[in-house]
Order: sequence, then structure tokens, then C-alpha cells
Amino acid sequence: MHEVGIAQDIINSVFKQLEAHDYKRVSKIKLTVGDFNLITQDSLQSCFDLLAENTKAQGAVLEIEQTQGMEIEINHIEAE
Repeated sequence: MHEVGIAQDIINSVFKQLEAHDYKRVSKIKLTVGDFNLITQDSLQSCFDLLAENTKAQGAVLEIEQTQGMEIEINHIEAE
């Protein structure tokens, strides 16, 4: 399940942004995910939820836009 590694990378990137802007909690993360990664919204959200438990990202929703290619990019983070 490569979704676990991808979810961990997303969390690491988001936490760097949280620290840089002194945010306390993440509510939504908008991503672009290339279809060659063979990732579904449900599987990535499930892995993310497990890894984000008891962190500032707990409960955050992943909003995924599927595109062609291999890229995985964080486009927007909603935080407070």
C-alpha cells in the first residue's frame, strides 16, 4: 500500500506549512494526483486519517483532483 507513504509525505509537507504560519489545525487539503499513481480518494483518505490521528491534521479532508501523469501536488491548505 503505497498510499501510506504518500499520506505521510502529505502530512510532513502540511506540518512544515503549519509551523511557518503558526496555524493550529488543518481542515482541508486540496491535492492534484496523477492517475498513474493508481490512488483512490478513499484509500488515501483512510491512510491519511490513520496517520493524522492525534495531530493538528486530525479530521482534515483531502480533496483530490485526478489528472494525467505521475505528479502529486498540494495545491491549497485550509487551516486556522
